[in-house]
Amino acid sequence: MKKCTITFTFFLTLLTLSCHRQKPSEAPSTSPQELPGFELLEALMGIWEGPVTSTTSVGNFSTWKVDFRPISHSQISARNELDSANNIHLSFFIAKYEGQLTLCMRNGGFFAGRERLTYLFLDSSSRGYYRFSEPISKGQRAYAEIRILRPDSLILSAYTNKLRTVSTPVLHMRWNARRLDTSAALEAARVLNFPQKTPSRDLTGAFLGRQEAIFYTPIEGDPYPSNDQPYLSTLEARYRHSSQYNPDPTKFVILFTMTRPILEGNQYKPENLRYITRYVRLPSGKNSFTFQHIHPSRYYLYALYDADGDGMPSRGDWFSLVGRQVEIPPQSSVQAEVEINFQLP
Repeated sequence: MKKCTITFTFFLTLLTLSCHRQKPSEAPSTSPQELPGFELLEALMGIWEGPVTSTTSVGNFSTWKVDFRPISHSQISARNELDSANNIHLSFFIAKYEGQLTLCMRNGGFFAGRERLTYLFLDSSSRGYYRFSEPISKGQRAYAEIRILRPDSLILSAYTNKLRTVSTPVLHMRWNARRLDTSAALEAARVLNFPQKTPSRDLTGAFLGRQEAIFYTPIEGDPYPSNDQPYLSTLEARYRHSSQYNPDPTKFVILFTMTRPILEGNQYKPENLRYITRYVRLPSGKNSFTFQHIHPSRYYLYALYDADGDGMPSRGDWFSLVGRQVEIPPQSSVQAEVEINFQLP
């Protein structure tokens, strides 16, 4: 699990991406019926998991987990954390841009204390293949490819010119993922009447005068700030250590949410681990974390004290076997707490 969480930091160094200009009076030239790539929004729904191959110094990782759900009639998003300083907020949405409706990919978050933000636009799609490019450089700065191999399988590849140190973009990372579940995403789609061929954001002129659609700390002029994005909520999650053990301040606690409980009645359901949606690794003395931009849903909150420091549940670790059920309405702020009181045999 330690490698899995580190992956979020890696992925945040990922893409560098963009947008352009149209006259305010222009109507979109692309009709809703012919919107290229529209089907990708629905194809991305669900909890995905798979290994990451990286050409960067960060290296490869055994798994990265993403929970894509609709947050409006034409937008899907997911946010993940490494710790309180590192996260990624990735979304795909229909935008009005350069006189037409088009699919946009927004990747933002914090890495090593610095905020980064990039925008990409769909410039090619055909039979399960989708290419998103940084539009100002026409893909010479960075681009990403998504290949839908089967309904439950995809490959996401990202290419960059290494901060302009090479003449053409080279492979930055590749994520080969399988879909684990769609139930929570389908419920959000039902509530939001998703997907529809209408824009979530008007990006007309949003990047006029910029050399690239890439932002760094301090972010100024973001045309679609994270806090403007609809439907999402906040969960302040807390845990407490049982008096049955003394936590080592050099060890860590993994705090995580699931859409189904790991214990149903008196029956342990390890197969329900596929329903993990968000998780974060914290020092054992840091007893709370706020999950920003969390999808409205019913969750079960859990905490694992990693007593042996191996980064995964194992004998001797302490766990909150009975999770705290919590309901999170849209655009709300909720608190929940669990106690770590069961030692894994």
